[in-house]
Amino acid sequence: MLSNLLFVITGLIGLITTFLIFTNYKSNRIMNLYIILFILIISLRFFLSGLTNFIFDSNFRATYFKYSNFSLVVIPICYLYFKNLSENNRKLNSKEILHFVFPVALFLFTINRDYFDLDSKHIEMITYGFFFMFSITYVILCYRLLRNTIWTRKGDIKVIQKQNKLINNWTLYLFIGLILTISRLFISISMEIYFDESIRGHSYQWISALIWLTILFKILRSPEILYGYSVLHQKINENKKNTLVINGIWKKNSDIQLNNHQHIALKEKIDPNIIDYIKEIESISLKFELFRNANLTMSDLANNLKIPKSHLSYLFKYHSTISFTEYKKVIRIHDAINQIEQNYLKNNTLDSLSKKVGFTSYNPFFTSFKEIAGVSPLEYYKINKADFEE
Repeated sequence: MLSNLLFVITGLIGLITTFLIFTNYKSNRIMNLYIILFILIISLRFFLSGLTNFIFDSNFRATYFKYSNFSLVVIPICYLYFKNLSENNRKLNSKEILHFVFPVALFLFTINRDYFDLDSKHIEMITYGFFFMFSITYVILCYRLLRNTIWTRKGDIKVIQKQNKLINNWTLYLFIGLILTISRLFISISMEIYFDESIRGHSYQWISALIWLTILFKILRSPEILYGYSVLHQKINENKKNTLVINGIWKKNSDIQLNNHQHIALKEKIDPNIIDYIKEIESISLKFELFRNANLTMSDLANNLKIPKSHLSYLFKYHSTISFTEYKKVIRIHDAINQIEQNYLKNNTLDSLSKKVGFTSYNPFFTSFKEIAGVSPLEYYKINKADFEE
């Protein structure tokens, strides 16, 4: 009784979550139609499973148990969700229907197996053997896809880093949930075969409900997952005034032993105020105008900061993980992202954007953008286009 109540509650929360995702998925990089189908099918299965104990109708129960195996389609759906997420693709591809041939064929066979004059138990074992081979194949495909794409994405810009980390954690969470659910089903069917019971895979189904409920709560308590980029970007902007924006570049402390007397003298002057120095550099850098000069030198930056060039040189030598040349690239890519977010590409080309932010031509701009942001400028624009145009 309690387990059926758990199924109904899980199903209802899943249906509510499906509705919330559906109303926002077009502007949400993390969600697409496949994850909506994934959540909808699983939630309906739990909801209907729970109702079997509250609706005293034998026909309802028989119909549910007969057709419940249709939920096998969630396995290729989960893979296609990861695939489309990794490719930043929001459109369904007709070729992807091939992934559903086996689960649909298996479903049709199971609901019509009574028409075959074969040993029922033997057929069930063969059927579920094929099912587990199918499941393991897709688990491996999901793992390889995630490992080679989503889990290895990097970026030096804070917004991109936050997005990548969020997507990495979410896909890992969902992938682990998928493995645990399939493992529960495998153990359940193995025990039913061992004890010579009817093979349904419904034993310990409450474990799957708890796993799924955990995933749903993960979505609902994470607005960045539920609503997407706009919420994440808003949170980052809220923190920009209080933290160093260019994450991973500056070293607040330097443990390098100095042998140069001039550098030792500079250390005594600069180190007590290192954070203020860095904030001043970032402040003038992220106004972008200065860095749009393709011929910008360290002397130009020092003059605008009204500090000696030697101080600036010391900072980049001992308190930065990148050179001044690389730093210029990072700032210009920040500028490019800012322009993209202001919908600059609606009426302008990528080539004009590259020149606007300080690159001499498109090729070095493209290479730098992909290296620093983790995606190409056009991909970045497509990923977040709906948010920028709101």
